[in-house]
Amino acid sequence: MNEEHASAEHSQETVALAVEALVRFKREFNRDLTPSVLAELYVARELSLVPVDLCNHPGYDLLGNDGKRYQVKQRGENVLNVDVNNFDFDYLMLVNLGEDYALKGMWRLPVGDAQKLFVFREKFRKYQATQKAVKAGSEEVALGQHTR
Repeated sequence: MNEEHASAEHSQETVALAVEALVRFKREFNRDLTPSVLAELYVARELSLVPVDLCNHPGYDLLGNDGKRYQVKQRGENVLNVDVNNFDFDYLMLVNLGEDYALKGMWRLPVGDAQKLFVFREKFRKYQATQKAVKAGSEEVALGQHTR
């Protein structure tokens, strides 16, 4: 077997594994697997929160046992800004994932602090703050035994 044929077979195997993983995830969580959904599940696991009907709820993604609402934003470490559409949550959670999708960091910002930090950008019709400012104004969440 030549090298090009072996590479094509390997690619086909990788695609088949990816499709299988996506199907399993969709069956389990009734959502497509995206980095944002993965970030929500990491926050839910780390803080013992409940996903809101496992669907994108306007304003917040997760609920605490105390009724507190959590909006989760996943951003790459090099992404400049964090955007929110509204402040219909109690806490904003910023999540950084590694290139391997492992949880790298998590920050919690109360809504009152978020309202002071974020600025409305008419061009985008969203509120925006730099990731650096969000991290500086937030409490970094200690990651538990679930992270690798």
